[in-house]
Amino acid sequence: MGRRPARIPEVLHNRNFALYYTGQSLSVLGDAIVPVALAFAVLDLGRGAGALGLVLAAGIAPGVLLVLVGGVVADRIERRRLMVACDLVRFGSQAAQGVLLWTGHATLLSLVLLQLVWGTAAAFFRPASTGLVAEWVEPDRLQQANGLVGLSDNLAYTVGPAVAGVLIAVFSPGAALLADALTFAASAVALSLARPAARTAAKAAEASASVLRGLAEGWQEFRSRTWLWSMVLWAATFHLLALPSVLVLGPAVAKSDLGGASAWAAIAACSGLGAVVGGVIALRHRPRYLLRATFVPLGLYGLQLVALAVPAPTAVVAAAALVGGVGVAMFNVYFYTALQQHVPLPAMSRVASYEWLGSIALLPVGQALVGPVAAATSVPGVLLVAGGWMLVSPVVLYLIRSARELRAVDDSPKTVVAAATPVPAGGAS
Repeated sequence: MGRRPARIPEVLHNRNFALYYTGQSLSVLGDAIVPVALAFAVLDLGRGAGALGLVLAAGIAPGVLLVLVGGVVADRIERRRLMVACDLVRFGSQAAQGVLLWTGHATLLSLVLLQLVWGTAAAFFRPASTGLVAEWVEPDRLQQANGLVGLSDNLAYTVGPAVAGVLIAVFSPGAALLADALTFAASAVALSLARPAARTAAKAAEASASVLRGLAEGWQEFRSRTWLWSMVLWAATFHLLALPSVLVLGPAVAKSDLGGASAWAAIAACSGLGAVVGGVIALRHRPRYLLRATFVPLGLYGLQLVALAVPAPTAVVAAAALVGGVGVAMFNVYFYTALQQHVPLPAMSRVASYEWLGSIALLPVGQALVGPVAAATSVPGVLLVAGGWMLVSPVVLYLIRSARELRAVDDSPKTVVAAATPVPAGGAS
């Protein structure tokens, strides 16, 4: 009895999305190479951890400072053209870094400046991409689209460091950054080959008279949806407390109690595997209530924090990390599907920029504070507080009626019109 041929996900029959997905999969793989490449590039310059932190921060800071402006711009002009321009800028910045490193002319200042250029382009690309997917993909295919993107992202960050290691070992850090530059060129070509879509309501949306007015309109759309800002508020606590506890205190526990780097590598690998599994689940399972389906899986992220606090054996911590990775990956897919299905397209990029800023901005604060707080109190104490918060999160989130009752939408004409039409001031929550 022969095997049934593998089914291609329906959303990949959408030519525009297939091109976007191909380009993004390549560019995210390039992004996963960069941290390792920059680490060795800075070391080759004879600099230490402080210099590396400065270079990495230069790539992140523009996103925090400019992402709201990026959302306004992305809602005003054709998103595809803006994203092509951002890809070309990032191609130039990464290629310049690669050439300077390859030829031995790189300096710490040049790396910082070029990372600032890269981060500025990323600040405009990120909100535009959220809107572009909603613009190109039918409402009932958005979950599948986000599932594919999330799955490729998780796979990229699983294999990317290994690819970077090979490129650095065989060639140099400069070669790894040149490879990253080529992925941005591929993404720009893929987006350029896409056909401009009829933007329905977004095409007819009036441009705001000023950036400030555009920001105010985006804020109104964001704050008028209780399910949205409450989930972003939860995500802010995750990035302030739970994730920094894992990233900063986890390796310390592994070194002191679990056997060192090999134990932490196994835990991190299981977390990545869990993210892949979660992506597969989110790609296949279509819940009626998008956010409610993530509440319990999100809470299970607390298991690894409690296991590290004990500390439990490495195998137990790794299993808990796998479960936690599943929950976070599912949340990312279902949340962005909800965002794209329930926010009007003309304001999509501005709302996405508020979401990203509100969710991520506290991560560097958490990373900076968790170590000193643990030193002043105790590592197990901080881990237990973070783990306890995650474990009670499902109950807290379930109490938010608009979040637990938010339904997935289909592609009926009524639904499509509702998703594309701006919501009046004080709209539904």
